[in-house]
Amino acid sequence: MDINFFSKNFITSNNYLEQFSFLKESSMKEEYLGIFVYLCFATFLALLIVVLSYFLVTQSPETEKLSTYECGFEPYGDTRNQFNIRFYIIAILFVLFDIEIIFLLPWCVSISQLNLLGFWSMVEFLVELGIGFIYAWCVGAIEWS
Repeated sequence: MDINFFSKNFITSNNYLEQFSFLKESSMKEEYLGIFVYLCFATFLALLIVVLSYFLVTQSPETEKLSTYECGFEPYGDTRNQFNIRFYIIAILFVLFDIEIIFLLPWCVSISQLNLLGFWSMVEFLVELGIGFIYAWCVGAIEWS
C-alpha cells in the first residue's frame, strides 16, 4: 500500500473522532457486542454469588465439623504412611493398556477399509505393547508379593 493513502486519510484529519469513524460503522461492534455483554453479565453474576455466599452463610464451626472424618471412625495412627511403589506401577500399567484398547477399537471397526500400511502399523503397535507387557511380567511388576 502507498504511504500517501494513510497520510491522506488518517494523518491530515483535524478531528480526532473522524479518524476513527470506521469503528462506529464496523460489523465487529455488532458481532462482538453480545459476547461482551454476556461476559460482563457472567462476571457480575459470579462476583455476586461469591460475595453473597460469604456474607449470608452461617459461620459457626463446631468441634464435630472441625474434626477429621475417616470412614466413620476416629483417625488412628499416622496419616502420612508410605505407600508401596507397586500401587503406582500397577496404575501406570492399567492406564497404558487402557490406551491400547482406545487405539484398538477404531482399528477393529475400520479394518476392512485399511490399506496394508494401516494394518501393519497397528500390528507393530500391538507387538510393542506385548513386548512391554512381557517385560513387566518378567521383572515382576505385576506380581504382588
